[in-house]
Amino acid sequence: MNNFLSHKTIKISCLTYLIFTITSYCAFSQLFSAGQNPPSVKFKQINTDQFQIIYPTLLEIEAQRMANVLTHIIDDVSNSLGQKPKPISIILQTQGVVSNGFVQMAPRRSEFYTIPGQEFDAQDWLNSLAVHELRHVVQFDKLGPNLNAPLFEELKLAIFGINLPPWFFEGDAVGIETALTSAGRGRQPNFELVLRTNELEGNKFSYSKNYFGSFKNYTPGYYPLGYFMTTKIRRDFGPDILDQILGRIKRLPIRPYNFSSSLKKYGGVTTPQLYKNTMQELDSLWKTNREKIETKTYASLQEEDTKLPTSYILPYLMEDGNVICFKGSKAQTPAIIKIKDKKEEHLLNIGPQIEPNLHYANNKVVWDEYRADPRFSQRSFNVICILDLETSKYRQLTTKTRLFSPALSADGKKIIAVKVSTENIFNLVEIDAETGDEIKSYPNPKNFTLQTPQFNQSGEQIVVTAVNADGKTLLLYRDSQMIQLLPQERQIISRPTFYQNQVIYKAHYNGIDNIYSVDLSSKKINQLTQAKFGVYQPSVNKNGILTFSDYQVQGYNIASIDLKAANTFKPLDNGNAFVNYFEPLIQQENKSDVFESTPAIVYESTPYKDIDHLFYFHSLRPIIEENPFLDDNDYGFDLASNNKLNTLISAFGYRYNNALGRSGYKASLSYQKYYPQLSLNYENRARLSFTRIINSNQDTSIVSFQWRENLTTLNIRVPYFKNWLNKNFSSSFNIETSYTNRYQATLKPNNFANKIAFPLTYQLFAGLNWATSQRDLAPKWGQNFILSYEHLPFDTNLNGENLVFRSQFYFPGFARNHSFQASYNFQTNSGIYNFGNDIPRASGFANLAPILNLSNTLLLDYRFPIFYPDWEVGALAYVKRLKGGFFVDYENIGNGKGLRSYGAELRADLNLLRFFLPGFDLGSKIIIPTKNTTKNPIFEFSLNFSF
Repeated sequence: MNNFLSHKTIKISCLTYLIFTITSYCAFSQLFSAGQNPPSVKFKQINTDQFQIIYPTLLEIEAQRMANVLTHIIDDVSNSLGQKPKPISIILQTQGVVSNGFVQMAPRRSEFYTIPGQEFDAQDWLNSLAVHELRHVVQFDKLGPNLNAPLFEELKLAIFGINLPPWFFEGDAVGIETALTSAGRGRQPNFELVLRTNELEGNKFSYSKNYFGSFKNYTPGYYPLGYFMTTKIRRDFGPDILDQILGRIKRLPIRPYNFSSSLKKYGGVTTPQLYKNTMQELDSLWKTNREKIETKTYASLQEEDTKLPTSYILPYLMEDGNVICFKGSKAQTPAIIKIKDKKEEHLLNIGPQIEPNLHYANNKVVWDEYRADPRFSQRSFNVICILDLETSKYRQLTTKTRLFSPALSADGKKIIAVKVSTENIFNLVEIDAETGDEIKSYPNPKNFTLQTPQFNQSGEQIVVTAVNADGKTLLLYRDSQMIQLLPQERQIISRPTFYQNQVIYKAHYNGIDNIYSVDLSSKKINQLTQAKFGVYQPSVNKNGILTFSDYQVQGYNIASIDLKAANTFKPLDNGNAFVNYFEPLIQQENKSDVFESTPAIVYESTPYKDIDHLFYFHSLRPIIEENPFLDDNDYGFDLASNNKLNTLISAFGYRYNNALGRSGYKASLSYQKYYPQLSLNYENRARLSFTRIINSNQDTSIVSFQWRENLTTLNIRVPYFKNWLNKNFSSSFNIETSYTNRYQATLKPNNFANKIAFPLTYQLFAGLNWATSQRDLAPKWGQNFILSYEHLPFDTNLNGENLVFRSQFYFPGFARNHSFQASYNFQTNSGIYNFGNDIPRASGFANLAPILNLSNTLLLDYRFPIFYPDWEVGALAYVKRLKGGFFVDYENIGNGKGLRSYGAELRADLNLLRFFLPGFDLGSKIIIPTKNTTKNPIFEFSLNFSF
């Protein structure tokens, strides 16, 4: 592209401004939230001394309750860190279907996604979220109490992310949510399931493997790992240890390995030693407690894969004895399969789910799937899908709904599901399985959070899990009555189903997740399974065969028992295998129920108008920026602003042009409230160029000259996104124009333009891709292209056109997780756009013979995983995967050039210096040019990173 129109920059923020955001609870967690609500959503606010609650107008009751809860619990949540935080905005997001929450600086806010999950904890969702997220607020302010807006919020974020490993800040928050409430994940057997199973089965993985994860084995992740390690710190070193560790980090935040050295100073152990001590203690406690209960080993109904961890979940026994279930692994995305005589038949790949949900009846399978909004990412939906096994026909039954956990009636004609409004009103709804129309709604006068309902065999009764602040129970809908089957308790009761006069469900009365039954007449509870590690998702066929998912070290297996067999229904005993590892924390916090005596103050609420809150200046951001016209950098700073609802992003900055020794100024505004995204940018900058002159002696020389220019750019972008099953489609259309006014020119050559008036750039992007598994190097299938066109229709002094086409296609390779990729690219230009290049080049092009007019390229790659070593190289690196590839690159096909280079690459996925993020991709490439060059072969090394 001609320099007149090149505005491409690469911003490199200093390491101290590494952005790292705290996310909680859900696999859909983000590094940061940059999405918007639909403009139809209007907001109000409640302001207290400590909090600004921003919420949709229809959520008034919950907003008032949360204002009281947050104000009431903040002192107790802060106590053990010795730091009461500064005021913060809490945004209640109601338009999405994902249960989530996070705390973020720049701008300083916490977002609570108000919808609870379908198998969430045995307490009120927002109460639990408040404790967990407020602990993150305290952690932030403990490390940087005086680093605040308008200059230092990004610096506070960076100090937090660089000094604290995610296992610490998430583990500490889980510990607090467990110690200060009567529920919490530290009390749930499922939360520790993977770690406990690995330990008891002899898979004693390294610290790095359990922390960073693995492509080869199931590992717990940093939430459970962090909960046990932070709790171990407090169990061994007392209530003040975390305050001491964070206080030392705060005093000198640039100390290398700050957390580990502070732990060593006050606790006498390093992080690896802490991990070793924690695992040894847990191993001993788990083995001891396991002896308190009887366990059984269940035969699996599927062929077990001893090499690849694979999970078979939500199994249903069909009338012909075959099994329908979900299957997923690290090597393949979730799919519906049928198992016959341990042989598998693939039926359908499914799309993303908030939580796994599947139900079978009468040759039909029904499930729910997540659907993103085409434009506003704060809004999402949950729809019902159905597969007819006789015709193999798939249909999406509902559109733009908020329906969860669908279950079929025995005849397959009706569906019962949980419906959740944006005001968090829960109802059971009956849906026609053919049309998707809502037939009937069932009352929920106490507005319990309803989960995983089921019909009985006749379709006249419904059982559903119900939860509120007092715990979980089961509700029975029968003859227009709602009957509570169990007293509310702190049990993770889930997946109830009918069998004769019994309701069968999952709970953990003996400290291990097992299957139980309650008699509808006597209310007597019996135990049906005696799992070694945990069993889940019970289903019963008409012959009385109970099928369930049985967790083992290689994943979930399918198992079954005959409910008609003798001694299947066993009375509850007093044995309990659960380790209450959190108990010392309750004593240290001296507050077992932080919600006790929460007041009910009615706060004044006022409208929160977007126009009154367009700017929130939070950080002075240092900038090192590549100059697009000179082989040097510009240095400067931006004063950055993001408003709380992400509708306006802006920055105002200064630049020093190091090459010319001149100053420049920048301003940018991006308004994203409505469907088109509007961006307006202004830059005042110094420029340098060269021209040929003829002096009085008729001698020709090349001289430099300078000028200043004002460049104003306007961009309009219209994005679109759609997902279904395992596919997603994304597209956008951009149009951009600019106006350049030049002045203070030291020389004006004949072709020098004082103004460049409104060049136009149009760009269309479209991409259709399949979902990827953890081991996939690329989508199995994918088609992506960008088409752009530039010209100057309004400028009489300049002319030219630039047409560019870029593409990337993905195809399956010869083996699983292999990928073949093809990229064809084309460009043609004229006038001032001549000699510009906007398409990808052949590998090693900088060392190849130059091409004057590049018109097209074809880049072919074959990539494949080699193996998954899980190497821990001390504190330096953790290597997860080695991968290789071959490539062949062409340029100017059909113009006499053709093949330009080929070669191979070797790469590694790894974590460096024990940072969880970013993940690094270290690689080397050997390039063989097809013609003699100064270098043959050419070696290239690269280090890429991603968040």
